[in-house]
Amino acid sequence: MIPRILPSWQRVLPLGAALFTLGVGLCAWPYTVDDAYIVGRYARNLASGLGYSLDGRGWSDGVTGPLWLVPGVVAAWAGIDPVTAAKLVGLGCMAVAMARMLARLVGRTQGRAVASVGLMLVVTEPTAGTWGVAGLETGAATLALCVAALAATRRPRPAMVTAGVALGVLAWLRPELALSSAVLLGCSWLRLGQRALRALFIAGLFASALALLRWVLFGSLLPLSFYAKPGTIVEGLRHTGRAALLLSGGLGGVLFAAGVTRGRHDDRIFACVVVAQVLAVSLAGGDWMPGFRLFAPILPLYIGVAAVGAVRLARSPSGRIVALVSLLFACGLPLLDLVTRIPEVRAAGASRDRVARALAQRLRAEALRVALVDIGYLGYQSDVQVLDLAGITDAEVAHLPGGHLSKHLDAAWLAQQAPFALVLHSSTAPRVDAESRLLGLNGYPVEMQVAASAFVRSRFRVAEVFHYAPRYYYALLLPAQPPRAESDR
Repeated sequence: MIPRILPSWQRVLPLGAALFTLGVGLCAWPYTVDDAYIVGRYARNLASGLGYSLDGRGWSDGVTGPLWLVPGVVAAWAGIDPVTAAKLVGLGCMAVAMARMLARLVGRTQGRAVASVGLMLVVTEPTAGTWGVAGLETGAATLALCVAALAATRRPRPAMVTAGVALGVLAWLRPELALSSAVLLGCSWLRLGQRALRALFIAGLFASALALLRWVLFGSLLPLSFYAKPGTIVEGLRHTGRAALLLSGGLGGVLFAAGVTRGRHDDRIFACVVVAQVLAVSLAGGDWMPGFRLFAPILPLYIGVAAVGAVRLARSPSGRIVALVSLLFACGLPLLDLVTRIPEVRAAGASRDRVARALAQRLRAEALRVALVDIGYLGYQSDVQVLDLAGITDAEVAHLPGGHLSKHLDAAWLAQQAPFALVLHSSTAPRVDAESRLLGLNGYPVEMQVAASAFVRSRFRVAEVFHYAPRYYYALLLPAQPPRAESDR
């Protein structure tokens, strides 16, 4: 009687992957990336009738994945914090994606061994849990890509309608995954011929609707982040190299290659999707956020191929040692990253609640319009009007010359915007003279440019310095003379 009510190993392994991903996410719960608060503010404004707007002053294209507004809008209607809802939904999606990949592995030949190796790779991987709970669309994008890949390779009959819907949803979540989506569709075409047209047609409808929405609302087919955050191929390759080392332990690539050469046709399709995303991230210039957010969506596919490679490689006496050593590195280095990352992300959340909250409260009390780079949490909590120095939500700044965080701002433009305050970041304590003038800081290029402008030097003084993190300070600059109220202008 007792054995009957206990779940079989076919259920235990996928459940274990889901529970571990949830566990990592809950341990990292205090961590919320700053951009998640941008999405949360848009969702809150949409729910309250202010439109597709950051601060109610006009519509702007500040959300790269429009579909990710849905959890926040629904939460705001229900009286729940939009960011909290996004964290819960993102983490849940990430856990389901990992479980679905493990469920596919248990149904294979030698499924118990393959899925067990897959579970080992899941439980030593920090990126899925931490980025699932970070508040952005990473978890949802991971689930959408995983569902699409599994549906397109399902046996005996691929579910191309499901694959097309999943890829269409993906278009509304993460544009960087467009190349991976195209590769998956191309592989399906080569394998299935005209049967793949269903997926292509459905995904095309979703993508066309998104392009039409952006064109009608903002006059551009591409998201504003494309212009605000350009990167270089050198930066992209550097980012990809770090990701390959920390996500796979370096030698995880050996297992991945073995899965490609010794696995099934669907393993090679998964591998093509993974390689396409690696190429896309490299060409896009990498990522500006900590960790490896843009690689998280391909982690289930990488784990599936690497697990197959480890078992297939170990079947031969000559490959057994190679498989064991490679698996040791593939699990060991990510595990070390996991052990060190959880305290770091928890500390980041604690610093936000302790320091940034106090700064946001002061902005709410003393400023109507603030110029800064870190517009997410500070703007969300203070509800002030934002002058986005990075151009993430401001088309005028986004189209200026310069890369991400290095836009060439005109001092006359900043003066015309008449900010009530500025918040500038520095990696060292800002240098301030006896009269509270800002002498220098080690901030982003655009921040140092603004700090050195005659407009800021003559009209603003450092009101307070907030020590946010070991190498992260905020300098709050307020006018030497209080600005006139809007009604007096």
